Amino acid sequence: MISKIWLLINVSLFPIQNLKFYSQQELMRAVDYNGTSKVERKTRERAINRIKSKLYAEILKKADPNSLDEINLMMLKFYPMLCNEEEALRYGYKSSDGGVRDFEKMLFQHFFKILEEFSDALLSYRDGDIIFKYWKNDENGHENWSFIDFMDKFKGQHKVLFFQTLSRSIPLDLLIAVHHSKNNIHDPLQLHEFYQHVNLADAPLDDILARGVAENHIHATAAFNFSILWQLLMNGHYKAEYFTKFKTNHLAVSAEVEAYIWTARLLRLLMTQYLKAYQAGAQQSLFEWIGNVCVGEEETRIFLLNLYQYAEHGFAPLNQLKEAFERLKIIFIESNEENNSDFIYSVFPEHQKIKTYGENIFLFQAMAFKRDSEVKYDQSGFYEQFFRVFFMYISIKNEFYQQVTQPTVLNGLDFFRGYFSRATDGIDNNAPEYHKIMLRTLFQNRYLQKVELRISILDSEVKNRTKLLQILEAYRGILKEDYKVEDDKNSDFPLIGIVYHLIKRPDSVSKDSLLFDENRHHTLNSLHFGEHQEKYIKQVQMVQQLRRNVPMVTNFIVGLDAASSENYTPIHVFAPVFEEARDSKYDSLRIVDPEGKILPRQSLFFTFHAGEDFRHLNSGLRRMDEVIKYCKLHAGDRIGHGIALGVDIENWIQKNPIVIIPRGEYLDNLLWIWDVYSNITQLRTETLVYLERQIDQIAGEIFCELEKDKLTIYLLVENYKRRFKRITEEIKKINVDKKSNKLSDKLYEAYHQESSLIRMNEPIYISMNESEKMMMADMQSYLIRKVSNQGIVIEVNPSSNEAIGVNDSLFGNQLFKIQSARNPDLSNILVNINSDDPLIFNTNVSSELVYIYYGMLQQGIGREAALEWIEKLRRSGMETSFIRGTRSRAEYLRILDMTIDSLKDPYYVN
Repeated sequence: MISKIWLLINVSLFPIQNLKFYSQQELMRAVDYNGTSKVERKTRERAINRIKSKLYAEILKKADPNSLDEINLMMLKFYPMLCNEEEALRYGYKSSDGGVRDFEKMLFQHFFKILEEFSDALLSYRDGDIIFKYWKNDENGHENWSFIDFMDKFKGQHKVLFFQTLSRSIPLDLLIAVHHSKNNIHDPLQLHEFYQHVNLADAPLDDILARGVAENHIHATAAFNFSILWQLLMNGHYKAEYFTKFKTNHLAVSAEVEAYIWTARLLRLLMTQYLKAYQAGAQQSLFEWIGNVCVGEEETRIFLLNLYQYAEHGFAPLNQLKEAFERLKIIFIESNEENNSDFIYSVFPEHQKIKTYGENIFLFQAMAFKRDSEVKYDQSGFYEQFFRVFFMYISIKNEFYQQVTQPTVLNGLDFFRGYFSRATDGIDNNAPEYHKIMLRTLFQNRYLQKVELRISILDSEVKNRTKLLQILEAYRGILKEDYKVEDDKNSDFPLIGIVYHLIKRPDSVSKDSLLFDENRHHTLNSLHFGEHQEKYIKQVQMVQQLRRNVPMVTNFIVGLDAASSENYTPIHVFAPVFEEARDSKYDSLRIVDPEGKILPRQSLFFTFHAGEDFRHLNSGLRRMDEVIKYCKLHAGDRIGHGIALGVDIENWIQKNPIVIIPRGEYLDNLLWIWDVYSNITQLRTETLVYLERQIDQIAGEIFCELEKDKLTIYLLVENYKRRFKRITEEIKKINVDKKSNKLSDKLYEAYHQESSLIRMNEPIYISMNESEKMMMADMQSYLIRKVSNQGIVIEVNPSSNEAIGVNDSLFGNQLFKIQSARNPDLSNILVNINSDDPLIFNTNVSSELVYIYYGMLQQGIGREAALEWIEKLRRSGMETSFIRGTRSRAEYLRILDMTIDSLKDPYYVN
């Protein structure tokens, strides 16, 4: 189903979604039926063939059609005038009496007709919100639709998938602006407090969400949305080096990112100024107006009028774009207006009190011009010239959107990291308003009551202290400005907490433990992950030192996490790190605030990204078990993602009949399984024989330099467990007694020797036979029970898990295996639903809960039971948050103020 949806979207929107058709000139040639000569017919045929050829190439990159015929039929459905002359005649592009047709205007109106039908099918209004039209479209007069009667086939949950896929393909702001215009919403005041969010919930579900939701897994650098990023780019508020680091992915149409962003800036400035002049009574087409405003600026005038001509051959040279933009700024923008968050409000100052994005104001004004110019037939060229430029701009915006919003085309964190970098690097984290913009973006979800922000640990206590102060001051400013807490200290507002995360990093295999000298710090690099582990320990010590030196921050520093690719850093590296973080020497029962009031000291909770991105299902399961056991997770601590826990094993094996995996990783899986089997009663003899034979073979290949006949499974398992201790301490013990010649010590040292590490990292193939399948089923069952019994919380991020993990779709989420209304044995597994990275996945926690709700309906659960289950998940999110306590809002504000004061005082230590 997802593949068909991607195909449908990429065909239906190709002229405004794909930069291959940015100039629109081939489209114009294809629909120019005014010419009847043989040469003109050949020109049309060549244009149509080039359009199809380009479209085929783009579709095959982004979707999975059955055949070219399927694409052609969809083209006939959406763009019949691009298919043959009979259809062109039927749709009015070709005149039967030889009359001239305004084909350019007709084509742009056709684009809008498709957008209007999309908006009719997907959007509606309720209680002042823009909402997703979740009900079936055959109740809405679909017989009047020309293009999207397919929506009658996308019923129920399939429609949710269509909406989610569309929202990951293009920004929905244009669709919303078109919908407003079609429904006679013409006053910009109607945009007040609309930003980007479309409410996906039906009314009963919305009532449940209104009770309050928590974001417990969100990375602060990605806690924005596309509208914020686009607004910053259009106003030049981004790091100078941003585009030098911008690496497009394989789906990119153009690598000229900086050039097309500058082109969009130029077009946006031109269009807004033209709309302002048009509203003021200037009766000129866009190109005539450009000629008038550029009097005395002939070079600029020629460049702007030729901008359309450049489009067929790429974008204008970057230096010329920048020069033209600077000259237009001199003409249009007052010097005191340059620091506005968006110059749109300088162009339309009458709308400054409307709380929305400038882009929404611009699109609203563009739709007003559309309505006016469509009916004024005496204004030749007005409509065509403006919307020629407008759709060029929209094509650029859509292309960039597809570079920073991740589709579901390839799993794994390696692919995801490109989207993360392209999106987050465009937002300057050193900008004065950075933290306010981030928090305000999150707080646009009016149901949000708690939010944990995950941030990196900086390299000194002073820097960490400064960063924390910046966040809390920005937060305090928002509470004062937006929530008016100065007037009412008990007014409702979201609570925040900080979770510091350690970033997993790979290490080289060029190691030799014999070079390690505890008195020479640089020799840590001779130990595999030795340098990494000691750095992580120091980072944890800095965080704990800050919590001890400024005790008030314990109210806001609530958790510790380890994030990034699981394949980078083994869990054993983090075991001593989390043990250090949990050391009681950093904790106390009570703190005394600066006013002398005694407060409880909040503990530091743990969470860990695991079971998300794995080569072998047992690798994901093993890492989760290792985190729980060796990183000292307690009841109430959490595992991020945990996808492996809910994977359907039959489906996984069907997709992965042969797995390629590093030899050492596979051995770790086998040793872990053997250890689990040795401690549980359930054991299948045939599996044990296979398991022990595999261990002998793989261990023999890795440790070929050791005495194989003495290399018992017991010794291998004990060594596996030993590796979870602090590396330097174990190597020191070995070095103390260098003459001991113990096989156990040699085995441990092998994990810090280049020759054996190379053999461990060597990829091998593993066939997913019946024994492997049984082991996976046993381990998954074992871990589900363990997680449930120990009260470990699983952080489920539906959109992220679909895009990055192995889930087939939103409705194939691991939640439905680890918790179910129909399986009371699993009902006590604690889960909370989160959004992970809203900027990359175009979502928030409320939308994620809605997706889960529709997934429940898709699973055949009745609405009443589904609503009860969602209420349980909503409440679980609130209750399993690391943000604890039941203080009044007034008391919370008092603590916040004292914490800020304590962080400001460099000499303050309790």
